[in-house]
Amino acid sequence: MNLMLRTICLLSVLILILSPALKAQLLNVESVRTNGDSTGWYGELEFDLSLNHYNENVFEFTNESNLSYFSDQHAYMLLNKIKFVNLDGNSVISSGYVHLRSTLRRLRALSPELFLQYQYNNNLGLNNRALGGAGIKYRFYRSDKWQASISTALMAEFEEWQLNEEASIENEFLKSTSNISLRGRLSETARFKLVGYYQARPDRYLKGRSILESELEMDLSKRVAVSISFVASYDAEPIIDIPNLTYELSNGFVIRL
Repeated sequence: MNLMLRTICLLSVLILILSPALKAQLLNVESVRTNGDSTGWYGELEFDLSLNHYNENVFEFTNESNLSYFSDQHAYMLLNKIKFVNLDGNSVISSGYVHLRSTLRRLRALSPELFLQYQYNNNLGLNNRALGGAGIKYRFYRSDKWQASISTALMAEFEEWQLNEEASIENEFLKSTSNISLRGRLSETARFKLVGYYQARPDRYLKGRSILESELEMDLSKRVAVSISFVASYDAEPIIDIPNLTYELSNGFVIRL
């Protein structure tokens, strides 16, 4: 088991080092679950701020936050993320989301889930996305340090896309969304998460969206940590003329409340 954990960690670090930064986003639900083994309130803030000057001034700000409550039976999560990039006074990337989720009977192997989400990504041409759904999570492995689970759900989704001056495109779909996740502790001060997602319309199930997310978080103190994350997304049939593959490498500071 120790050899497997070291191999997972090494491969993830290599991927993070070798991958350039681009654009993508994904929810951090599985990261929050890692901290929900006890009852009570849990809060976390993550910031990434940079200012660069080469031929142009580039300002980048990212804020990710969550507020969660874990009762003896259930879990309730509110997740937020905002990203803003300014190039010589002009906004070139602006994206964000708000996500609400309830996990019922959270400590059982089978746990029903309900969720709502609003999202936008101006850089990809996604003006609005609103969705809501319900599903079930099955935890098939649990030890003192590691957990593995699989989830599946159905969701109703509304999207509005527009790139540059082209006409906007609106869609309303019923989709399935599934994921498999591994999360846990590499050591007393390091945590790791690996999640794979697949989202698709039931009538076009083999033409869906695949997402892979990995994150390594390392403690600097009881309240402060640094994180490195990599997210890659492949959409077999983009709604508008954007790349099939998008990905993002990011790092930041995490403040636990």
